[in-house]
Amino acid sequence: MITIPLALRRTKAVSAEHIWFAAKPKPGDALKLTYYYHCKFTGPVNGFERHAKFTKLVNVDRPDEAIQKDFRKNTQYEVRRAQKEGLAFSLVDNPDVFLQFYNGFAATKDMEAMDAKILRAYWPHLAVTQMTNAAEVLVMHCYILDKGLGRGTLWHSASQFRGADGEDAQQRRNLIGRANRLLHFRDMTWLREQGFKTYDFGGYAANTAEVVGIGL
Repeated sequence: MITIPLALRRTKAVSAEHIWFAAKPKPGDALKLTYYYHCKFTGPVNGFERHAKFTKLVNVDRPDEAIQKDFRKNTQYEVRRAQKEGLAFSLVDNPDVFLQFYNGFAATKDMEAMDAKILRAYWPHLAVTQMTNAAEVLVMHCYILDKGLGRGTLWHSASQFRGADGEDAQQRRNLIGRANRLLHFRDMTWLREQGFKTYDFGGYAANTAEVVGIGL
């Protein structure tokens, strides 16, 4: 279980927390500004409002070939192709770097910008990965890590679509798509190397054909 204390701007009389992967909400937390995410308990709890969330879990505690075998054929091809294109995997150790990249992406999609204070509160429990082409960052993924559960959960994903509107727009978008798929795969192998056993895609829209972006 991971507990993220959040500072409130206007008052310190009421505490605010985000709690991930708890076995069951504590009734007393209903008197606070407490949000539970990916809670194991699915029954009713007085004082709490429940919203269903669907996700995809992948066992990464196995060889690369076994992980890739579960991908769709097209995804397997795109991962192999991206591996031959010289794209590089690395970690991001500065929250401001991720914040700037994500908010740039969010602006192109008319999405809400990320709150810097929330990101910094989460940062000790996060890992951010990126896929680069030469010196250019194409994609970043941000994970919440629960070492006790051995689980890495995708929290945010952002791609560099700026500059993808010229004559070579489709080629660039295809490259970014391949980089994103390769980054998912490399994230899985990195998590395994760190002792994690489960890769959590973080969620998908129920009752739709779009289960997860990587095509599992």
